This record gives sequence, C-alpha cells and structure tokens, in this order.
Amino acid sequence: MRLVVLLDAEALAETAATLIRDRVTARPDLVMAVPAGRTPRRMYERLRDLQAHAPVEFSGMRVLCVDELCPPATADGYFWSQVRREFLSWAEVKPEHCHRFRVDAPDLDVMCREYEETIARLGGLDLVMLGLGPNAHLASNEPGTAFDSVTRPVRLLEESVNYMASDGPNVTACAGPLAEHAVTLGLATIARAREVVVIVSGQGKRRALERLTKGPIGLDAPATILRNHPCCTVLADRDAAGSAERPE
Repeated sequence: MRLVVLLDAEALAETAATLIRDRVTARPDLVMAVPAGRTPRRMYERLRDLQAHAPVEFSGMRVLCVDELCPPATADGYFWSQVRREFLSWAEVKPEHCHRFRVDAPDLDVMCREYEETIARLGGLDLVMLGLGPNAHLASNEPGTAFDSVTRPVRLLEESVNYMASDGPNVTACAGPLAEHAVTLGLATIARAREVVVIVSGQGKRRALERLTKGPIGLDAPATILRNHPCCTVLADRDAAGSAERPE
C-alpha cells in the first residue's frame, strides 16, 4: 500500500480525477466501483471540468456502486443518486453498463449474490475507489467485519448514520429518513479488485488514516485489510495526513 500526500483538497481531487481518466484511457472497458460522499464530490467536479476541456471516452466503462442505503432511503439509491448527478449525468456511460444496487428487490440477500455474479461476469473489478470512514470503515463494512466478507446487507452503526446525515447536499437531494441498513461490497470483494484507491480529506479523517497506514491490522479497523493489497494507493490531503507528512 502506497500513501501519497497532496497539498490540499483541490490537489487531491485533481490527482484522483486524473487517475480515473488515465485508467479509462488505458482500458476503455474499465470495470470500476465508484464512491459517493463528501470527498468524491470534489473529485467528480474536477472530472467534469477536465472533460469539458480535454474529453476522454467514458461510454465503454462499466460502473458499479461501492455501497447503498436500504429503504426508507430512496429506492433509487441514496448514494447512486449522487453518482448519477455528479458523474453519470455528463459522462455518457451507456445505461446498460451501469449496475446499481437494487435495494427495492424483494430479497436483498439474493440481490447481493447476483451483484457478486455480475462482478464475476464482467471479469472482476479493475478499480475500486473508496472514501475512508471516520471509524476506519471501508464502504459500509463497519468495525468488526470479517476480512472474508462478500457483498451483503449490513446494519450501520449509529455514528455512521449520523455522519451521513451531516452531508448536506445528499440529504437535501434525497428527502426522507436515512436507513440503518445498507448493502455493500464485502471486504474480500474489494480486496480482489486489481487496483484500489482510497481518497481521504480533512482533519476529521486524520485518526482513521493513522489507523489505516500505521495501526495494527485487524477487524476493528476494516480498512487495514488494504495494507496487504498488491496495488493500493491512498491519496490524502495534508489536513488528513498531518504536518509530519510532506506533500507531493
């Protein structure tokens, strides 16, 4: 696992957006699981800006979701709605190449098994891009999650629900109560991806980043599974990394 420290949130967004463009250019049928939330929002904005001046072809890529809230959050997808607004609305990815979690399915366990089958049918995940939870969770894999977990329904901790509820743009766009349950790519599912990139911004993530990069590997910090990944990059701004880390 490689840690890259950037000067600020803008530099982080630029680096993450450029990485995605490079991967899609090198592999037009890239299979990528995309994140939602605060830090990805700035990345999607930069991707859109770059696309306006130097277009790349996104139409052939395959897009999957990292995780999703269950009803009573909108059945259209609380996280997927952000991905659709901030990325898919302008990237022109073919609709048949977009694979959201169908949280309105009658049996979520079956739906999650089918999601794993979809990933396998596509040849596996080329790239998973993730944020990092304040408690070092990865996707919606909360502390205590087994490292061999696969895509499945989960119960969220109250602290995670409260953290999501503080994300104004998403809450405003998806009126209604948030859910205490979600579906998520499992830790083993993420670890099988050919490349994993974690984007981390802000002082509020400093402790989680320390646990990811320097703490003991264990179930109490799910993100530490990535320490042994053969191709994992952590992109962090100076606020998250602390003054001891020199930015690139």
